[in-house]
Amino acid sequence: MGTGSVLDLSVVIPAYNEEERLRQNVPGIAEFLRCKDLRFEILVVNDGSKDGTARTAKELAKIYPMVQLIDLQPNRGKGGAVRAGMLAANGRFVLFTDADQSTPIGEVDKLLDKLEIGGYGVAIGSRAVRGAEVKHPQAWYRALAGKLFGLGTKLLCIRGVGDTQCGFKAMTREAVQKIFPRVTSNTAIFDIELLVVATREGCRVAEVPVKWVNDPDTRIPYNLRSALRIWAELFRIRRVQHVSWPPKVKR
Repeated sequence: MGTGSVLDLSVVIPAYNEEERLRQNVPGIAEFLRCKDLRFEILVVNDGSKDGTARTAKELAKIYPMVQLIDLQPNRGKGGAVRAGMLAANGRFVLFTDADQSTPIGEVDKLLDKLEIGGYGVAIGSRAVRGAEVKHPQAWYRALAGKLFGLGTKLLCIRGVGDTQCGFKAMTREAVQKIFPRVTSNTAIFDIELLVVATREGCRVAEVPVKWVNDPDTRIPYNLRSALRIWAELFRIRRVQHVSWPPKVKR
């Protein structure tokens, strides 16, 4: 990648009560990227955690100087945490990835190729396109809810995307600066608004097949109340972004 003082890559990890996962996964992320001879930073965004997430991030930073802590108080929600990290990033390319590494960091090359070689502004990991590898699928009720949510997304907000919710997305820094100041959702479905804004800004979006392993220890519980909140948020995004007819992502 590029030379000079500019970082090649920023990795943003939103973290709510993730001290164990950070301790387990951040060293592997750092070592993988270091072996690729990249200039990089890892931004751990502590989203008002109640455990030792912030302390763990500080301990990791002593071992891996490229690790930085962004400490948010109080809790903002996943969308708010990702937004804070993305806007603070200094890399030419910026990736956000979940602390559980359901999609392993090794898949990042697929996304970066789309940005650097393919000329895309945004590259999103997907479990829904040909070539994706999904291990230990979600429980049937979560899978069904996901399909219904996907249908609602297409009808209300954005078309042309098979998987909006995979927590593994990368974009150029230029795209970050265009998109995230206009993303208002602090919830787990902020990705929907991200894609709406990206499309409105003329960013080309690549949907890339990735490996994904379901982690049943999710920080986002599913029940009737949370389902209703998610649908309410879909309608809110539609209203805030003035979506009269869902746009189709630009390829």
